[in-house]
Amino acid sequence: MKISKKGKYFFRILFVFLLVFVALNIAYESGYYETKSKNKAILTKDAMMRFEEDLKNGQMVDVTNYLEEDDIDYSTKVSKIGNKLSNTVSEFMTKGISGLFDALKGLFW
Repeated sequence: MKISKKGKYFFRILFVFLLVFVALNIAYESGYYETKSKNKAILTKDAMMRFEEDLKNGQMVDVTNYLEEDDIDYSTKVSKIGNKLSNTVSEFMTKGISGLFDALKGLFW
């Protein structure tokens, strides 16, 4: 019995999903996420200590000096185009479906 090309693609995709699942499971079990959260808490404690020292020394205190900025933009031209296309399709579908319901409402009610 020979497996068709569609079957080959299905099993390849299934295998990729299995690999992703195993990788995420290993990352979770090894404590990667807990370590990352713990490091953020340590940085927060360090910022609190700096804040308290600055208060004791009578320096001007501003909250933005003690907050860490983790907002990194990883978008590329391709992802921006994909987001625009997705938003356009979503808006078109929303308007189209609401127009369809309005037409059906006019027919039946």
